[in-house]
Amino acid sequence: MAVDRRDFLKRSGSWAVGVVGWNSAVGAIASATLPNPIGYATISWPRSQFTHALDTIASLGFKGVQLLGWVRDDYPGGKFGELKDRLNGLRLSPVALSCWGVKLDPAQVTDQSAKIRDFAEFQSGLGGLFLQVTDDGRPGGQYSPTQIKALGEQMSALGKLATDSGVALGYHPHFNSLGETREGMARILDATDPRYVKLIADVGHILLGGSDPAEVIRTYHERLIMMHFKDVRKDIAALAEKDRGLVRKGQYAFCEIGEGAVNFPAVLQALRDVQFSGWIVIELDNFELPPGGPDEAARRNKANVEKLGLGVIG
Repeated sequence: MAVDRRDFLKRSGSWAVGVVGWNSAVGAIASATLPNPIGYATISWPRSQFTHALDTIASLGFKGVQLLGWVRDDYPGGKFGELKDRLNGLRLSPVALSCWGVKLDPAQVTDQSAKIRDFAEFQSGLGGLFLQVTDDGRPGGQYSPTQIKALGEQMSALGKLATDSGVALGYHPHFNSLGETREGMARILDATDPRYVKLIADVGHILLGGSDPAEVIRTYHERLIMMHFKDVRKDIAALAEKDRGLVRKGQYAFCEIGEGAVNFPAVLQALRDVQFSGWIVIELDNFELPPGGPDEAARRNKANVEKLGLGVIG
């Protein structure tokens, strides 16, 4: 589906999550369907099933897709056109591209401009909107103000490179990184230029990191360009409150929307409050496969977001 890149690059908004149930509020929330376009991330499927993943995502009515960084390597040269034609044929907008292999370590800033430029040109050529980067720091790492300043300058420069290529750079505070904590997230965002470094906020990672998602999103809503929706297993959310280090050692942390600890009615109310109308991408990784595999998980996610009042097909 065609998307106006300039329009979506300007949009931002917010949502909130909490470690409470959601079912009691679904009816009220669903009474007013939100206009946000909904995408799905291919990360749920193994690399060998990439084309099947695209077919499944399109068949379920999702309007966009987030791709992983290895896609750039798998579709070079003439194959690039094949991928673009396939996405167009499936009416899938390539909303975001994860920049795998881009190391943004506060302790050792290295030149990543060539990698970002390659990713930006690839994504822009597909007609995509966003690049996603994470930091490569340690949770709670004791980084000096000089190190954080250098990281912020580096990330801002990379964001300008992306902008010059027609896409936006979105920083994704990720569990098991410096940005996992509220303090770490703030240090990085405060050190970067808001013109060139935007925010991709993931309700699951924010919840696991012990931050208040509502506060985070409202504080940085002017920089928010895209949301990740995923749910957190209730047992993992409880464990994270006691010791996040134990969660890092576990095999599974996430689950289908509405089956975990994220308070999605509160999330959608915050969306309304800030009038966010941009992309929401459902991402499900680090999860226990249901009997029907990633396809079944995607079907369940679709059904649950539609119950929430997010129209997938439209």
